[in-house]
Amino acid sequence: MNTLPLAFIAAAIAMITGQCWKIISPVFRGKPPIIRNALQSGGMPSSHTAATASMALVIGFHEGFNSSVFAVALVLTTVVAHDAVRVRGSINTIINILKKAAPQEFLDEEDTLPETIGHSVKEVVAGFVLAGIVTTGFLLFYI
Repeated sequence: MNTLPLAFIAAAIAMITGQCWKIISPVFRGKPPIIRNALQSGGMPSSHTAATASMALVIGFHEGFNSSVFAVALVLTTVVAHDAVRVRGSINTIINILKKAAPQEFLDEEDTLPETIGHSVKEVVAGFVLAGIVTTGFLLFYI
């Protein structure tokens, strides 16, 4: 195989676009870009959701929405979105409780608590919207 699968390329574009948005979005609130946001979990939008949803959409349009490959991609997307909100989102709640119980000055530097890990429903929905935009542009370019 001498080319990358279209679904992989679309997923990578969605992931990179989502992570880049996390870097530049503070500019719209009058703050400087924050480069470290590209490497942190959580935040707006959910890049993992955008990547898996974009992959599933490209597979659906390319292989058919009734194909087994699309079904697998759709299940993966559902698991990723659910995990982002319910599992990792719950960790955010626990972190906030811990921060109130044990303020940062009582923790060692290695034990710093992250600001975010999971996503809100709004951030996951934004990931789905980003996937739709990226997939539409991607398919228009490759058709």
